[in-house]
Amino acid sequence: MLNELPRIPLALLPTPMEEAARLGAALGGPRIFFKRDDLTGAGLGGNKVRKLEFVIGQAIAEGADTLVVCGGYQSNLARVAAALGNRLGLQVELVLGGIPGERRDMTGNLLLDHLYGATIHYIETDPRWDFGSALDAVMAKLQAAGRRPFLMPLGGSTPEGMAGYVLATHEMMAQCRDAGITPTRLYVAVGSGGTYSGLLLGALNFAAPYKIIGVSVSRLADYLREKIPVEAANAASALGLQKVPAAHDLHIEDRYVGAGYGELTAGCRAAIELVARTEGVLLDPVYSGKAMACLIDHVRRAVIKPDETVLFLHTGGWPALFAYSASDLGLESPTASVLQNKGAVPKVRQAP
Repeated sequence: MLNELPRIPLALLPTPMEEAARLGAALGGPRIFFKRDDLTGAGLGGNKVRKLEFVIGQAIAEGADTLVVCGGYQSNLARVAAALGNRLGLQVELVLGGIPGERRDMTGNLLLDHLYGATIHYIETDPRWDFGSALDAVMAKLQAAGRRPFLMPLGGSTPEGMAGYVLATHEMMAQCRDAGITPTRLYVAVGSGGTYSGLLLGALNFAAPYKIIGVSVSRLADYLREKIPVEAANAASALGLQKVPAAHDLHIEDRYVGAGYGELTAGCRAAIELVARTEGVLLDPVYSGKAMACLIDHVRRAVIKPDETVLFLHTGGWPALFAYSASDLGLESPTASVLQNKGAVPKVRQAP
């Protein structure tokens, strides 16, 4: 059933797997490989592109002409959906929520949403992901106008969305064989849980050698340990997979969330800077930065041994960097100086 799902090829696949040798050396020894899903291409890339190949495939198979997408003000899913909607000729309606008082400056992903021309509806949500009746109201309005809307689930975390990362497991295992490595761990950020669940199902059903460390960016581990096995089991049934995760298969870290979703931590700031300065790779403050903070902390606390090889799934999202200020990122004192030019000012040649 997995190979029978409607799918639209949208991502640039396979994404590279690159050794982060300078990062590994800076941390004292483990081999670290980045799976570069920030380079999936469409809409500035990220993990959502793999998911939307299947989710939008389902929407088009059902005859939809409009995508209704919900998320936070800096939603990566919204940004990618808006870009792909334009490519495929679909209208895109974004319902973006945040807690009362949360900034929604036109920066980062939100700037791109406007540039892509998506219709944007703002709503205050408290708790953060409770959209109440807002989604139903948008769907009803579109239907009354003669549109055929498809409501995309939060994070694209349906069996269809998870299928993208079930199949990504094949891709990663082939790349590991080609590189001659046997990784023991794979680190990935966990938000709505769809990417983690897909990777977990892939690892269980295709006998991957690594365990998957999910680093929560918003929710408590206990909540995710209850939620993920249920949703993964439903996905396994829908996708025709035999093995489903039990509680002992889940490795969830929630100590790196900090004050909440999108709230920077000292570890996240340090991880973003270290990776930028050793590998020239950008992480984001919401997802990949916190996942890398966990990986770095695990190395320093010897949870990861110096002779191990680990994978880090870069889920993208780096456009959100530009929604944060230099002081947010701890860059109050940039390494820059002002030079004085005392030479002659060149003359400008006048046109005849």
